[in-house]
Amino acid sequence: MLEQAKSNGALAHALQLSRPENWRGSGLTPEQILPLAVEDGIPVAWVPSTNVLQELVVAPKNRRLELLLSHRDTVFDQCRTLVRQCSDAWIKDQRALVDRALDAFAEEHHEAAMALAVAVGEPLAVWASEPRVRVFDSKADMDGWEKKRRGKYCLAKAELAAVAPTAKLRRFEVLRHALIGPIPKFFTPFHGEPGELIPDTVSRHATVHKPTVAHFSVENALLTITEFPT
Repeated sequence: MLEQAKSNGALAHALQLSRPENWRGSGLTPEQILPLAVEDGIPVAWVPSTNVLQELVVAPKNRRLELLLSHRDTVFDQCRTLVRQCSDAWIKDQRALVDRALDAFAEEHHEAAMALAVAVGEPLAVWASEPRVRVFDSKADMDGWEKKRRGKYCLAKAELAAVAPTAKLRRFEVLRHALIGPIPKFFTPFHGEPGELIPDTVSRHATVHKPTVAHFSVENALLTITEFPT
């Protein structure tokens, strides 16, 4: 296929879309990359750079956000480049507003940056959660999936949960799981009820229902903004 792609522009483009640039030459497997997205809510497709992705994979779980934050200037430079490549008319407003969020973060107004990014990101995350194409091994598997997909905020979580953690993904599913992997954490449930603990990870619901200084941390702002270029 790689050989054919040298003379077939359409095939070459399809291969580029199916394998993010920051994965190429990294030596990393999907089994190493995907947990960063699914378990930690860290974007892994196209951003961050290859070397940062490699560092994140080997870093202790409790140090990964700190490591990502230490590379924030280069990460945000990547984000700006990727966001400005989004030329579709239907997301021109979102593109402009994410750019403003990056500006706010650069000026050390990370709370404002996070609030803006969450507002812009919610409908995009719901849109990305909608299944495009899904393959089932049996009618029973399809029926089980239909029972799980309840509510727009749970679509990505249900899709990810439908595949056992130890199962080997089909090749065409890997990128899909990388892209939607951070979404369930973005929609971590929170209802703002008395005594309810605020999630320690970025949550659209906590941001909207009960904004606090602690939740509007620089780490949560960083995660929220970097999710959208993917």
